[in-house]
Amino acid sequence: MEDWPTRLRRLRSATRLSQVKVAKALGISGPSVAQWEIGRSKPSLDRLPALAELYQVTLEELCGTDLGDPHSARRAASEVAVKSLQDEVFGTRTKVVGYVGAADRVVIYDHESLEEEQVILPFFNYPGRVLRVQGESMLPRYKPGELIGIRLPGRESPSAKMLGQDVVAKLANDQMVLKTVVAGAASDTFTLLSVNPMVPPIYDAPIEWIAPIDFHLPKSW
Repeated sequence: MEDWPTRLRRLRSATRLSQVKVAKALGISGPSVAQWEIGRSKPSLDRLPALAELYQVTLEELCGTDLGDPHSARRAASEVAVKSLQDEVFGTRTKVVGYVGAADRVVIYDHESLEEEQVILPFFNYPGRVLRVQGESMLPRYKPGELIGIRLPGRESPSAKMLGQDVVAKLANDQMVLKTVVAGAASDTFTLLSVNPMVPPIYDAPIEWIAPIDFHLPKSW
């Protein structure tokens, strides 16, 4: 019985397409096609319908019994197409790089633990970081699942127009928090207020950097 690497080589040869031309048509690198044909890797499910069309065969013939389920391949290709359309219509797809949790605490993942959740923002080319709100400690202003955007690095101290606004601040003890910044009792000092009345203010806050909230999107987005 013909295995899938042999079948892929045969179908490509029948259309007289080079590996480079196949790769270009699919928007992938040339070596990827070579890897398929020696059995080191398989085409992803979402690429199979396009590959079948390129080789001028049915998806069932391309898949055989060992390359993938045709129904799953069509569904995967459809999902990729929808995501691509959403990106074009609605905005930029970007990763969620951290969260805001209990007691206004902000956590930004390090690269080793970076989660793969992605969201589509309703605008293009946002240069900042996106955080997800967790828990209910900041109700009603911030609800679980909502998105917040900030740009880093922040300022060393608040500007006048930041006063009274919500910000993310990194403190001298390396803690990051989401607070409302207001002027302190003494000149050039600042107080950080929580949206949760149960969390005490931070007076004369030892701020290392501070960044305003660029946007606040509902969970349904």
